[in-house]
Amino acid sequence: MEAIILILIGAVSGASIVTLMNISKKGREGAKGITEEYTTESGIKRTAKKDREDHIV
Repeated sequence: MEAIILILIGAVSGASIVTLMNISKKGREGAKGITEEYTTESGIKRTAKKDREDHIV
């Protein structure tokens, strides 16, 4: 009985880790406002969103 419980806990933990790693690969989390390079109307190339200007370090 104890072995079954331990196996279930291990399977759930493994599935959770794989799911979280797949989510982070898709860029859903941790982007911190970084976007693809784009050019503004004035011709300046930018790579970050404007709201990143006043960030806390």
